[in-house]
Amino acid sequence: MKKLLSIFYISIIVIVAACADNVYAQSRERRVYYLDCSYSMVSPNKIWKDVCDNLIFAIDAVNDETTELIVIPFAFDNQHHSILTAYSEKATAKGKDNLKKIIKSIKPNTNTMTYHSDPLNDFYSNSRVDNNCITYMFLMTDGQNEEQPDKFTPLLKQWKDKYSNSNVYGFYVMLHSSAKDNAVDAVIKDQEHLWKVETADVNINLIRLQSDVIFNAKNEKYLDVPVFGDLKDMKLDAQFVSDSHYMVNKVEQKNGFIRIWIDPIKGANIPVSFNTKLKTELKCGGKFDFLVTDNISVRCDYKPERSLKITVR
Repeated sequence: MKKLLSIFYISIIVIVAACADNVYAQSRERRVYYLDCSYSMVSPNKIWKDVCDNLIFAIDAVNDETTELIVIPFAFDNQHHSILTAYSEKATAKGKDNLKKIIKSIKPNTNTMTYHSDPLNDFYSNSRVDNNCITYMFLMTDGQNEEQPDKFTPLLKQWKDKYSNSNVYGFYVMLHSSAKDNAVDAVIKDQEHLWKVETADVNINLIRLQSDVIFNAKNEKYLDVPVFGDLKDMKLDAQFVSDSHYMVNKVEQKNGFIRIWIDPIKGANIPVSFNTKLKTELKCGGKFDFLVTDNISVRCDYKPERSLKITVR
């Protein structure tokens, strides 16, 4: 009996450790900021100082010191398709200070041209995505792509195929009204995990959910899903896809997670175990609040077994 209890407790420890590792892997972040340094930011648009101040504010707002912050200036010299210089630091006080000093030292060059394919090609080609954490890309620009022929739009159309099934999210940040482009808008609308934002403030509120969870209907009535980000007064909703055999009764927002109450569909022939998805939606929120997790992968079990329910707070 003692041996069986020992095995049981060891199993619990292994499960807890695995869950902790999984949550940690899903919570680590890398944020990549491409900063347009073309002279139009200074004149005629006159937004250079405000944009730099806002970028510094966004960097200061990152509280998790494990987050990697990367600032990459582009349109900074006369070289087209040159290797872009990346400045990378952890979000510690010292790391943030180093990046802030670099940002303040940048002076836009009067002879530069704006080629939007340069930052996007850099992101695709130079290991900017870390597969072991969440990666966010912010392409910050104040104007139109000046490259002829246009190589940016074909590259942008590749985003969905590259990242729709991964933890990579992109924001095309239009810093000035002169950056508006209907053709680019149309391409972005056709992508997944890619949004356009019209603001000079890159401190966007990113809301993310744990993307893989397990639900055992034999022992549980609800599912707790950790939330990363500030929900404030927003409202989240989640619904199973049509082949799930279950339905969502209600969604409650708690401190650091959402609780999803689940009922079996009446008359459904529920398998012992199967995989499905919950589609998530931000029902209300501000203009710069983004729910980046569009669905949650759920393994649904129906097994009479001992289980340990873990809520990450």
